[in-house]
Amino acid sequence: MRLLAELVIIAALISLGWNKPFKEQVSRASTTIQSKLHGVGSKLQKHEDPSVRRY
Repeated sequence: MRLLAELVIIAALISLGWNKPFKEQVSRASTTIQSKLHGVGSKLQKHEDPSVRRY
């Protein structure tokens, strides 16, 4: 069973990296994640959030 799982993982990695190198995929994913996190962070500023109580 473990051998089958390892073969499936290896086959998936080969198929993902066949047409586009992993370096490009990682770069694209990193850019997407950074832009999403930046968008969320800018919306949740402490001084603008009405649910935050200020004393």
